[in-house]
This record gives sequence, C-alpha cells and structure tokens, in this order.
Amino acid sequence: MPEFTHLHVHTQYSILDGAANISLLLQKARELGMNSLAITDHGNMYGVLKFFNEAKRQGIKPIIGCEAYIAKESRTKKEKTRGKQYYHLILLAKNKTGYHNLAKLTSLGYLEGFYYRPRIDKEILEKYSEGLIVSTACLGGEIPQAILNQSEDKAQEAIDWFKSVFKDDFYLELQNHGTQEQKSVNEVLRRLAEKNEVKVIATNDVHYINKEDFNAHDILVRLNTGADINDTKDDLHYTGQEYLKSPEEMLELFPEVPEALDNTQEIVSKVEEYDIYNPILLPKFPIPDGFDGENEYLRHLTYEGAKTLYPEITDDIRERLDFELKVVGEMGFPGYFLIVQDFINKAREMDVIVGPGRGSAAGSAVAFCTGITSIDPIKYNLLFERFLNPERVSMPDIDVDFDDAGRDKVLKYVVDKYGKEKVAQIVTFGTMAAKLAIRDVARVLKLPLPDADRLAKMVPERPVLH
Repeated sequence: MPEFTHLHVHTQYSILDGAANISLLLQKARELGMNSLAITDHGNMYGVLKFFNEAKRQGIKPIIGCEAYIAKESRTKKEKTRGKQYYHLILLAKNKTGYHNLAKLTSLGYLEGFYYRPRIDKEILEKYSEGLIVSTACLGGEIPQAILNQSEDKAQEAIDWFKSVFKDDFYLELQNHGTQEQKSVNEVLRRLAEKNEVKVIATNDVHYINKEDFNAHDILVRLNTGADINDTKDDLHYTGQEYLKSPEEMLELFPEVPEALDNTQEIVSKVEEYDIYNPILLPKFPIPDGFDGENEYLRHLTYEGAKTLYPEITDDIRERLDFELKVVGEMGFPGYFLIVQDFINKAREMDVIVGPGRGSAAGSAVAFCTGITSIDPIKYNLLFERFLNPERVSMPDIDVDFDDAGRDKVLKYVVDKYGKEKVAQIVTFGTMAAKLAIRDVARVLKLPLPDADRLAKMVPERPVLH
C-alpha cells in the first residue's frame, strides 16, 4: 500500500462548506491505514483544538494548518472590484513557532484584512513565515490562477517569491477531481516544478468524509449560497470527488507522479511533535499601595465585603472564607478573582444590570463577599468544591450576565483597563436544530411549503428517551 497523507482537509469548521465531523474524519483516516492527517479549514483555526485532542486520542499525528485567503494586493485595500479579491494558499505549521505564526496570521486576517473573507497578504505572510510549510492550494491559488488566466511568466513570478521566502518548504499542489482545468494546470505545474526544482504533492480537496456524502454536502453548499437544487451557479463547483480518498485511490489519480504521494510523507516528517497548550496568561491586576500582593488584597476585599453582608463574622464564616482563600491562593487564582470582581463592581457603578451568578461559582463565599455573585453559599449550603477543587486543577469558570444595553460598556472598560491585546471574546457556534434543518433542506429541494411544515412538525420538541 502506498504511503500518503491528506494535507488539504476541511472539517465542519469550514462553515457551511465543510461537512466532515472531526472525530469521524480521523476515524476514517485510521481505517484507511493513514497515521497522520492535516486540518486546513478556510481562513480559520476554529477546529484545531478539537482536532489536535481527537487525533492524539486516536493515535494519528495531527498536522495543523489553514487554507488562507491571500489578498491580491494589500490586505488593507477594501474596495469592491470585479472578481474575487483573494487567492487560496495552504499553510501548515511544522513546529511550535509555525503554529504561533499561523495563529497570528489567521487573527490578522480577521482584525486587519477582513473583506468578505479574512484575508492576509504577502507582507505579513513573509513577516510570520518562520516554521510554516506552504503549498499552492486548489485552482483558486495564485499560481493555478496565473496559469489559467494570465501566463506562465506570471506563475513563475509567484514561484520565485514563494521560493525566496519559504525555500524548501514550498510545494506545488496537484489535484485531480476529474476536471479538464485541473488536468491542464497539473501539466504546467509539473513542468514548472522540474524547471524550478520545486517538489509536487498530491492532495484531494477534502470537504466530506465518504463518497456517498456528496449529496448532503451539495445541499449544505446550496444553503450557504442561497441556491436551490436546480441552480447551476459558478460557485457550485464540487464534482463529487472531494472525499477522504484512500492511498490507493490517490495513486490511481496520479500514476505518472508517484513521488507526489511520497512527498506528502516528506512534509509529515518535517512536522515536529509539539504541544499547543500553554499556561494560563492573565492580565496583571493593579494592586493598591499598602498591600503585599494579590493574595493579601483579595483577603482584604473578602473580609471588607463580609462585614457588610453578615451581621456577624462567626467562626464558621471565618473558617469557610479562610479555607476558600487558601485554596484560591494555592491554585494561583487570586488575580482572576480580582479581575472579575473589578469589572462586575464597575458594571454596577455604571448602572449596568448584573446577574446574581449561576453555575458552580455560586458555591464560593469569596465570590459572594467580593460582589461577584449575589447568592450566599453558606446560607444555602452550596459546595465550594464544585467550583474549585485542589485535587482537580482547572481554570475557574465564572459565568456573568449583563443586560444587553450595558454589555458593551463593560467590554470597553475591560479593554481600556487591561489592554486590547489581553482581552478576547470567545466564539459560539450555532448549529441547526432538527426542525430548522428540515425546513432549510426542503427549500433547497424545492419541496412544497406545506410538506416541509408537516415534516418539521413531526419532530418532537424534546428527544424521546427509551
């Protein structure tokens, strides 16, 4: 069996364009005899953590990457012109430096280059090129586009630039989904590869796992583009070959260039084993003069709050507070409590409505005394250990609710005080519930509305448990 690794792979985190569940994708790769696999979602790294953990669990070497959008000019140029304003490019991290640079590039794509897509450009790609392996992507890549629409000279110019920046970590990518355009481009790519002493790799533009998943993926893409089943828009360009093919199937596609499969293993061997986890980095809370560090100041705030909340600080209350403060200190989280109480109490000063607290944080008397929560855990016999347990070290999770109108004021306060480079918002991914999915699919399939409604209403409001 030939050795081969898929290095151009989209998961469900290529939103509404990828239909590959990460766990099932890795399982399929293992069944096909592959011991490594890449993740290269469109313009983002949303699925990387899940992919990394699941790959490790299944005994597969994870190769972390991204199919980046490269602005044709500057990432800061955001003017509507004819045609797409970007090319595609595969970026793979070969070590931890490359992983950090990949994260930097994808972030800058959203923060500085977003225009329909999160775009980077060659300026920042060169700046953050260390530790990255690059391949030319699909027909949407700069070099394939030059071959199709401009000239080999233009393709050569691009090759010269990539070789100058990435040296031997630059590869020309061959794909074969059965289209004439790909066959024509592949012929030129192979000729240019030989001329420039650049290696070629074989890839399949994986968007779903099994061949029979094509129809479901097709519907997903039509949902994204607003097309129905009869539409033949230019952007509905999938052929039914974009699944996770076996090494044998890939060799059948490239019998004349078996080295294109071998070179995927060269890339795998270049990718080092590294951990993507880092220690928790919290902003530094400014401690007022007269206090010796975060532990002492947190103790001060806790007991000052207790004086106002309890008629008397009994031995039981003191014992509970001292125990919690000891655990918080030993686990290294006093700064976290200070930051959270800071913006919550500031929110109240700004007349922003703050929720009383929910989840396990309501079991903390320190949280109650510092104003983080409004529920007395001692009165209601709530367990602190559900929130923080020294035998299971994990970052405390304090859920906070603000009213919609005042939420932005709180965010601005946090950013202004601690610095925008130290504050991030966490994405939430919405998924289609069963009823909505049925109605959306029915629209694509042009099913009459009464039939779609009847089918949707057959789905129970809650799953039936047997």
